[in-house]
Amino acid sequence: MAQVQISVRISGTRDGEDWPAPGELLTVSDIEADDLIRLGLAKAVERASKPTPEKAVAPAPEKRTLTKESTGL
Repeated sequence: MAQVQISVRISGTRDGEDWPAPGELLTVSDIEADDLIRLGLAKAVERASKPTPEKAVAPAPEKRTLTKESTGL
């Protein structure tokens, strides 16, 4: 579903109800929203974006120097 803002006065009814007045929002299917926007009857309404979760970053591995004693050789 998509939300559009009606741009102009549309006469008649939609699903038995008068069309919203210019400036009002209407929730319609994505296909109907595309048609209304393409015909200049409505404008797309930006959806509130979901915050992007931060990605976990692993700490850098500890650097160790190999010695004869640590390797057992």
